[in-house]
Amino acid sequence: MTRLVLLAALLLLSACSVAGPEDVDISPPHEYLTERRQARREPVILIPGTLGSRLYNLENGEIAWGSFSATISELRDELDLPIDRPSLAENTDDLRAYRVLDRAEILLREGSGEVSFYAELIDYLSTTLGYRPAYGQRFHRGHDLFVFFYDWRRSNVEAAVQLQEFIANIRRDLRLPDQKFTFLAVSNGGLIARYYLRYGGRDVVSGREPDAPLEPSWDGLKDCERLICLGTPHAGSIDALHLIHDGYAPNVLARRYPPATIFSFPAAFELLPEPGEPVFVGEGGETLALDIWQPETWESYGLSVFAESSQDRLRARIIQDIQPGEDREKLFEQEMRHRRQFLRLVLAHARRLRKAIEGPTGVPTSVILGVGTPTLARVGLVSDDGEYELFFRPRFPTRRFDPMADAMFASGDGVVTRRSGLGLFLPQAPSELVKRGEAFRASLESWSFTPFTHREMFEDEMLRLTLAETLSRP
Repeated sequence: MTRLVLLAALLLLSACSVAGPEDVDISPPHEYLTERRQARREPVILIPGTLGSRLYNLENGEIAWGSFSATISELRDELDLPIDRPSLAENTDDLRAYRVLDRAEILLREGSGEVSFYAELIDYLSTTLGYRPAYGQRFHRGHDLFVFFYDWRRSNVEAAVQLQEFIANIRRDLRLPDQKFTFLAVSNGGLIARYYLRYGGRDVVSGREPDAPLEPSWDGLKDCERLICLGTPHAGSIDALHLIHDGYAPNVLARRYPPATIFSFPAAFELLPEPGEPVFVGEGGETLALDIWQPETWESYGLSVFAESSQDRLRARIIQDIQPGEDREKLFEQEMRHRRQFLRLVLAHARRLRKAIEGPTGVPTSVILGVGTPTLARVGLVSDDGEYELFFRPRFPTRRFDPMADAMFASGDGVVTRRSGLGLFLPQAPSELVKRGEAFRASLESWSFTPFTHREMFEDEMLRLTLAETLSRP
């Protein structure tokens, strides 16, 4: 009997000590241990997307974007750029970029809290593949993940000029004059990379007619080994139009930046859908022959600062700031004239930039895209007795079928559609555009789909694993 009891006890102890598969370490740092130890990493330049760099004021040191204070209404600095100068380059203010938006305090329901943005991606590449990140503008041997930053309000052409200087500084500090890099471009960063590969730090856009001839010099090829794009809208994004029209709030409890603020950002217009794409649909889902690249369309249909609500805000601001002897109606007309002039200027500039980056990138290019989330591909436009209403959301809250909503949405990451991420245009686009999009997709070395959403992409485990695999591929 005693032997039986002892045997039973030993069997029970043995069963308890057997490890199950769930106890095995298959975490990414363990999975990529060999790659990390071999240390055969290609140096990477991370090019963040829109909103991805902190901004501060040169005059008073106040952080205008990337801190808790930047999400509350008491902030003195506004993000608006001037719009009344003869050229976009002259529309400058005192804000400057100084670092990637890695982490930031934001306003939450429970108070304030810290949220990781690019830190999540950078930390992952460090722990999984062993990358050693470098911030700022001074670099040391051993660094191999160089984090670029730029003023995302301004034209991507200006960002490309700064990228050239950034690369020169890396080579100078590391004493590696011929070093080439992998460009890891997030969202809008992919458009910066595509421009840079073709023209380096040269400005072939400003002050030129949109359809003037372009001859790529491919100056950026000497700096780049390959390009990896995460959620880049290669064919543009309706989300850009949505933000220009409605404004933007970082979260539901934060201050809302009005349409006039986003309207002043040249980079927002460079993210619009490609010229020639049929952007608007009617209530029956039919294509409407309206062109967002024509300034008259904006005023005729009340887009952005030309909407009645935006004009009412302008009148209220003038009344608040008016000085004795000034004529508020003249001030209003003057401001509206500035808006019209700026719109013509910024649309021509953006159109020229989109033309400048047409075609393959010139280097092996991989794209990683989010799919499975309803994403705006077109805008609904309904007329009622001569008044127009724009729809960026379904008209009806129920699941009832709406042909307009059905034509408005496609699969994507909530900001960038699958088609745009591959460089494809809408099936309803002119045949020339459709063929150009197909040629761009054919030029890609690889593409991968994961279920990430655009504004939370770095939280997606499948995106991170796909990126680690892409970077570690010989």
